[in-house]
Amino acid sequence: MALRRLPRENLSASMQELLDTSLAVAGDAHFLEVGANAPHMLDWYFNSFYGQIFFGGIAPVRIKELVRLRLSTLHGCAY
Repeated sequence: MALRRLPRENLSASMQELLDTSLAVAGDAHFLEVGANAPHMLDWYFNSFYGQIFFGGIAPVRIKELVRLRLSTLHGCAY
């Protein structure tokens, strides 16, 4: 069973803002539109998992940014 993308008008105001930013920066918001089916999981991903990985640990954020940039260019990811 595939998850469906939720239209913008079905999202909360904060999700709409995040969606608009994603569209403006990357031109794509599929991850958010599908993730909106389970907002608690999306919140966990951005605020707990991603926040701890990107801003936590001993490696400087600058190094993590460079690694993310390199990985995105290798895999063709707009984010």
